[in-house]
Amino acid sequence: MAYRYVEKSHPFVLSPESLDRYLARGWYRMGSNIFTTHFLCFQQQLFSAIWLRLDLETFRFSKSQRKLMRRNALKFEHQVNYRCFTQEKEILYSRYAADFNGRLSSTLRDNLEDYDQESIYNTYEVNIRDRESRELVAASYFDLGNNSVASILGIYEPGYKAHSLGYYTMLLEIAYCLENGFRYYYPGYVVPGYDRFDYKLRIGPCDFYDLPTSSWRPWIDFSPEIGPVEVQRDALSGLQSSIAEFGKESELCIYPLFEARLYHIWDAEYLPYPYVLLLNGMPRQQEDCFVAIYDPREKEYQLLRLLSLEEMRYLFSESYLASFPKRGFVRSLLQMEEIIYSTPDKATMASVIKNMHI
Repeated sequence: MAYRYVEKSHPFVLSPESLDRYLARGWYRMGSNIFTTHFLCFQQQLFSAIWLRLDLETFRFSKSQRKLMRRNALKFEHQVNYRCFTQEKEILYSRYAADFNGRLSSTLRDNLEDYDQESIYNTYEVNIRDRESRELVAASYFDLGNNSVASILGIYEPGYKAHSLGYYTMLLEIAYCLENGFRYYYPGYVVPGYDRFDYKLRIGPCDFYDLPTSSWRPWIDFSPEIGPVEVQRDALSGLQSSIAEFGKESELCIYPLFEARLYHIWDAEYLPYPYVLLLNGMPRQQEDCFVAIYDPREKEYQLLRLLSLEEMRYLFSESYLASFPKRGFVRSLLQMEEIIYSTPDKATMASVIKNMHI
């Protein structure tokens, strides 16, 4: 069974200690669910999702952070409370969403899937008001575990962008963590090559979740080429060149349906890898398909027999599938049937593929 690089859970009960364990494994809240992924697909491109953690045991606010906090404290006042949804916050959310370059849920409640006493999360909020006008200009939401906190959502009045209120609320969340003895602060993921999420690295010397070792390492040790997507692309490109020397044709394709497990309730063994090296052409429904993949966690090549499924239309809309070109993308839903061979050595895998009769 392949490692589940993309997975979702819907717990009915979640203790603070359980949330700590999820977060420590690179999981994160999504609405009322909790999920993990290590690959992302934006605008027909693949990216690595690199999960971050700030260790507060040795953390100190930097000079520039203290300066921002002092300056904003003169213009704004803030409160930290147990989450409470109001019409005022929904209006702020709608203004923020209208200015947001991307898709958001229609309401704040829907975004958090938090309906009064039904939430399993212990969610707190930071509220920021303009001292002069008394207007609510920013709010953020964060979940409390036992010794960990996860920053979930920040919203602000677009007219106040110059005051860095999204970043400011994160600093106030960290201040709350320090005052209340929490050890870890989880801001979510960054995406190398897609700078929209880079602001999270401003909070301090973060660690990143390292897939091969299932451990947290200092961000200073990270480089884009060790991202799980980049590792797969480079390994399969090298394998493709090796088998081409034997006169074997193959096609390196993006497989955007790697996230099928996020949308299906059944425990099916959907292919979890975003890159595939096709060895016998594009998959056809209900027929065997042979591919090579590279597993970035196990650091090995695998030769797989897959089955193309008909149930794709129940998980992904026709319009979504049509958004990907036919060339260079596999738009069929693939299920793992058999690991035929695995090896960490590229030359060995190339030799095995050379001798295949498919």
